Amino acid sequence: MASEARYPILADTSSLIAVANTTQWELLKDAIHLTTTNVCKHELQNHVSSNKYPPEGSREHYLKQGSQRVLEHLDEDSSPWSCVTVVPRPHGPDAGEQSLKQELSEHASSYQIVSILDSAARRSIRRLIEDNAYDIDVVGPPYLLYILLDNDLIAKPEFCEATVEMIRTEGWTGYEVVKNAWTSIPVDCSEILGGEYDDALPPT
Repeated sequence: MASEARYPILADTSSLIAVANTTQWELLKDAIHLTTTNVCKHELQNHVSSNKYPPEGSREHYLKQGSQRVLEHLDEDSSPWSCVTVVPRPHGPDAGEQSLKQELSEHASSYQIVSILDSAARRSIRRLIEDNAYDIDVVGPPYLLYILLDNDLIAKPEFCEATVEMIRTEGWTGYEVVKNAWTSIPVDCSEILGGEYDDALPPT
């Protein structure tokens, strides 16, 4: 059962689904201490229950599979992940992202990193952090994979392959989107990966 403990990394629904669908999930889920909110957990539960039998390979299947993995991990007694309750509970399509802002407004000192997928939401949270002079990095979900590399838990090729896998699976295309995915990651994967990965590597 997820506790109310606050760990240094705060992550939103989409970030959790993104890492849960990578080949490094089994390692990452036990290696990183992470916190999410009750609102994000509710969004994960909605992804699981909204479509009972989504076709394999569909976006709905991807969301359901990633959400199930995260929920199962949150419910394990020994999980190094926690779920905190945000009150009042925000509603609407961006409720998960709003819940992270609320959590930071009240407990910013508990966190060092915020992982959030949507780039507009990242900008909004950065403004909150700057306005309040908090010392917190705001990053995309690939950074959670980078933590494994930075702690020597995976090798550089494994990190590079998992990151481009995430970028492709998420359907991130276009100059700015791919560039943003690699922001804050000081690793040059072009040295390792061949030209067939150019679409998922940072633009030069």
